[in-house]
Amino acid sequence: MGLVKEVNEKVYKVIGLCMEVHRTLGPGHPVSFYRKALEVELALKELSFEAQKSVQVLYKDVLVGTLELDFIVEGEVIVVIRSQETLKDIEIQQVLRCLALTGSTIGLLVNFGQVKVQYKRILPSYQRRETRKEPYRTAAYREIGRTREGNPIM
Repeated sequence: MGLVKEVNEKVYKVIGLCMEVHRTLGPGHPVSFYRKALEVELALKELSFEAQKSVQVLYKDVLVGTLELDFIVEGEVIVVIRSQETLKDIEIQQVLRCLALTGSTIGLLVNFGQVKVQYKRILPSYQRRETRKEPYRTAAYREIGRTREGNPIM
């Protein structure tokens, strides 16, 4: 259970930093403002991260394009930033695909576009998690994936 606890601590730190950024800047700014502010906060807290990481998308071993992730924190947590009215299910699906492409443990989808910062923890499907040394969730979670809050992803 040490792996789960370590990952959760990293996620809680990132959520706290997102709340600090939102408290300081407020809602309604472009995503690039929040990205830069979060980059500053991550550096101040001495968390290792990769900003605007490009990930290759392959189809039958042929490169079809690249995705750009906002952050990969401590090599395990993908952070995707939005500044819009509400988060959509398709964005959760996109984070799930990014988790599969990078092999990261958990995804964090953050929306700075509301009065309160909105975030969702996104876990990979149970089938992919079986390849890790220690599963992050129990078998009760469906193979298509669920958010940390327990909402099914359809």
